[in-house]
Amino acid sequence: MTTAWLWCSIYLACLLVTGWGVCSLILPNRSRIDFAGLAACLGPGILSLILIAFSMVGWGPSRSILLSVAFVWGMLGIVAHRNRGAGFTANAPALPGSTFSKIWIILCLAAVGYGIFIVGRNALFQPVIEGDAFQIWQLKTKVLATVPLKPRPAYFSDVTLSYSHLKYPILVPMLSAGVHAMTGDLNDELGKAPDLLLYLGMGATVFGAVLEFNCWSAAFAAAALLLTIPNFLAYAGVGMADTALAAFYACAIVSILRWQAERRLADLVAALFSTICMAWTKNEGMALAIINVLAIFLLTPQPLKMRQIRLAVLFALVLGAAILPWIVYTRDLPATDEDYAGRLRVAQLIAAGNRIPTVAQSMPGEIVDWRRWGIFWIAVLALQLINWRRLRNRSIATLWFLLILQILAYFPPYMVTTWDLGELLRYSQSRLLLHAAPAAALIVGLQLPRDTPKPVQTD
Repeated sequence: MTTAWLWCSIYLACLLVTGWGVCSLILPNRSRIDFAGLAACLGPGILSLILIAFSMVGWGPSRSILLSVAFVWGMLGIVAHRNRGAGFTANAPALPGSTFSKIWIILCLAAVGYGIFIVGRNALFQPVIEGDAFQIWQLKTKVLATVPLKPRPAYFSDVTLSYSHLKYPILVPMLSAGVHAMTGDLNDELGKAPDLLLYLGMGATVFGAVLEFNCWSAAFAAAALLLTIPNFLAYAGVGMADTALAAFYACAIVSILRWQAERRLADLVAALFSTICMAWTKNEGMALAIINVLAIFLLTPQPLKMRQIRLAVLFALVLGAAILPWIVYTRDLPATDEDYAGRLRVAQLIAAGNRIPTVAQSMPGEIVDWRRWGIFWIAVLALQLINWRRLRNRSIATLWFLLILQILAYFPPYMVTTWDLGELLRYSQSRLLLHAAPAAALIVGLQLPRDTPKPVQTD
């Protein structure tokens, strides 16, 4: 067991080194917090995609492949730092001086520490006990850890295993398969270890973005509010894909906001990488990827400028090309009751229109459920009502655009499901809204009052 823990730690280090190398190449000048958050999220995503590519040509995950990939990215990161002078910016506002603000930060740190303890316990020391985690994600993990995708394993054509969603994207199972490949053991407990890294990366990404746009107290409040959502404490670290999708989405959203503010190509590339990871994580990630494309097309300053149009089109084309291999790989798999995408046809959606009121009416009850969400959604809505004039701010308007479209994107699957609708809503809605939580946390962080005056820029 001690040896397994050692190799698992080396694997987590490989994920961080990969993330560091990726971010060094595309984001040479960011604050340390921004850099760390993006590296902790993009490292697992990019390394998993590389493992999938190797598997699709017949090489399953192995210790030698993992160490080699991390070494290459580490070397690329070193070269980027030397040749491009990649460093860290010092763009954080001054620390608050008031006693109240300092006490508030300490309370937020205590809350975040509690969240890390709960998620760390779930990710590192608990067996896989959640139903979907066992049936969908960890079952695929064992398949991917033992056989490559070429030739295609019999698992993917076995309709008796349709409950495991045979056509679901496989980034998270491959991420856990990397743990098994590195440790040489199909250990369910350690297979969830990357969840903790993604949870921390998501929190750091939201914290860094709010700190850049607002202040320390607001950044700590937004991160603490996000990381201590009861649903996150329940589902993060249990071996499912929801935390990964939320983490990648947080990176994509923050990168889009920075692209709007500064129109630096590096931020658009970071948004692209994050969006590709989302699309390979869950079916919902593919829907969110389309929403990201719409945001880049419609909400970028001067959207009709030829350069903006070309970049948005290129973003969409690269994204489509990155998703295409999985679409091709699964196109001839047997259709089952779990194949939601195959039933999303206009005729079926029109026929199921009577389900829309049921889905819509369930939302208010969900967001005020204290046991699942605490004050999270109440705080989001209350702050926006108080600061309704701030909807004219481009960043806040973009966040609401993303959030509303994301919630609407969940309606079609509920309309075509073969499950009992009420039962499915009770079981799945709380997890689907977790994916929207980073955008909502950013809305909170950007609207909280500053603890220090905003510095006045002089010529």
